[in-house]
Amino acid sequence: MNPPRRQSWLWHTGWYRLLSLRVLVPLLLLAYACAFGIYTLRRDVAVREQQVEEHVRGDVTLRMTHLQGTLEYLLRTGQSEAVREEVASLGSSPDLRVGLLLDEHGNVLASTRLAQFGKPAKEAWPELALPEALARMEAARQRMSGDVRVNEDGTQVVGYAPIQLGPGLPEERVGFLYLQHDLTQLKAAQRHRAERSALRSSLLLVLIAGILGLFFHFALGRRVQRLESAARRLAGGELHVRAGLRGVDELGTLGRAFDEMAERISNDQEALRRSEASFRTLIERTPDAVLVHRDQTLLFANPAAVALLGHEREELRGRKVEELLMPGDQERLTEPSQPGVAREIHFRHRGGQQVLGEVVTFSIPFDGQPAVVSIARDITERKQVQEKLRATDRMVSLGTLAAGVAHELNNPISYVLSNLRFAVDELSEETEAGRPLSLDQLKEVHQALREALEGGERMRNIVRDLRSFSRREDERFGPVDIHAVLDSCASLARSEIRHRAQLVKEYGEIPRVLGNESRLGQLFLNLLVNAAQAIPEGDAKTNHVRLTTASVDEAWVVISVQDTGVGIPPENLQRLFKPFFTTKPVGVGTGLGLSICHGIVTAMGGRIEVSSEVGKGTTFRVFMPVAEKSVQPAAEPKSA
Repeated sequence: MNPPRRQSWLWHTGWYRLLSLRVLVPLLLLAYACAFGIYTLRRDVAVREQQVEEHVRGDVTLRMTHLQGTLEYLLRTGQSEAVREEVASLGSSPDLRVGLLLDEHGNVLASTRLAQFGKPAKEAWPELALPEALARMEAARQRMSGDVRVNEDGTQVVGYAPIQLGPGLPEERVGFLYLQHDLTQLKAAQRHRAERSALRSSLLLVLIAGILGLFFHFALGRRVQRLESAARRLAGGELHVRAGLRGVDELGTLGRAFDEMAERISNDQEALRRSEASFRTLIERTPDAVLVHRDQTLLFANPAAVALLGHEREELRGRKVEELLMPGDQERLTEPSQPGVAREIHFRHRGGQQVLGEVVTFSIPFDGQPAVVSIARDITERKQVQEKLRATDRMVSLGTLAAGVAHELNNPISYVLSNLRFAVDELSEETEAGRPLSLDQLKEVHQALREALEGGERMRNIVRDLRSFSRREDERFGPVDIHAVLDSCASLARSEIRHRAQLVKEYGEIPRVLGNESRLGQLFLNLLVNAAQAIPEGDAKTNHVRLTTASVDEAWVVISVQDTGVGIPPENLQRLFKPFFTTKPVGVGTGLGLSICHGIVTAMGGRIEVSSEVGKGTTFRVFMPVAEKSVQPAAEPKSA
């Protein structure tokens, strides 16, 4: 198998061998030995130097404490020569650079160097004239205690100690003992020891690296090459190849794992071939149309797609997608669907008729390149059945309201006829008598005719609401005044509500919603009738059915229908919108009302939610999208 192009230089020059395990491991160990040696050296040097500083500082502190007591005793007893000898004896230490005893005026009383005797401190040792030295001497004088420190560069230990210069003298006659100890030679010796220790550790690691290198080269090299060769042949497609390594070490375990992997790959390839055959059979025999397209061009169509579109399979391959769709749906087929959500698209059959499909679209790789697959299901007949079910549910709702509507019409008809008879009788009586009507009679006749006119208007409004609810319109959507729809539905449902509860309207300031007025009327009339039927008769004053509207945000409006009825058990809430599910007694409900309501809302781009508590009532919330201001409502047919 040829190496990748980007590795060709390493391959031809042989430098790739440096990346092999038998060479790389010793190199890594060698690099680790060097890094470990450097790290150990730096750490040991720092630790040893710190130990030197601490040791010398402690030694100087002890020496100064001893000298402080000795010198003060000799000075009190007047033994000046012994004081000078005591200080001079400090010069025997090879690491002590200088030792000085200063009087209160800063002159040298005793020193490790005879040439400095009697000189001012700044001439004998110029470092004592520095501000830092003066500040430390003043601080030691204030505390009357010694001060021993390591200087900033770590090369010296400097100590100051206040000394009482003699007996019976004023307290301000305080001198100083100054010692300066050199750390350079001590640190150099410790550094040399640290270097020898780090070198021994590094050599030991280098020896281990060499031994491991030989082990990897001779003991494992051939087995690694055998495993490498088997891996390359397996990658080249020879699925029968096995490494065949034995042993209980890690490489033997790796060889057995490689053979198991090769066996699994072989089995997986065989299973993949069987799966591909099964998948192709599934695609070919599925009743749903499967269309694969890329860049608006059809690449694959299964037999169900051929039946859906009426074209031959060879004719479909290579055709533009827009030729197979009705105007307005060309771009919707290629748009990815939301997970679990299908959309309706109108296909163009070869015969010219329109086919309604429920389509899910998503992206997949096809022939090694990105493509889009659309799975379509013919729902033309199902849509027709749904329309019939909606019409049936609408008629069921009208049948439920028939008695109440008849009662609503009977009242205005009664007093219209009564007032008209009164007016006719008055006019006939006076006309037959040949007398003109008096002013009071004219007022009574006028009042009767006006009341008859009001009754006629009331009957016309009831008939208009019925016609608005029962008529079949096209499926065009447009801006709808939701308050007008709710008022119309409330009028039709008044006979169902008034004996059970009080109707309460709480309308907010909302824009028009995007929908179909007739469908929305069917939706809210169904919800109002259900709300009324959930409340037992007999206590209309304490129960209520509440209609509420409000804006959720700039894009949505919510309409709530709330009742104080018996409520819905929690186990029934999940099944509430399923077809033919009802909690009403047998013969009272079909179980289609809420299912159709759910379909109406989702078809118009909205959603419906329900919450309920047993014994306290139920609330249905319908969320509808706001209509764009530029959209004009569809023209309504004129009433006869």
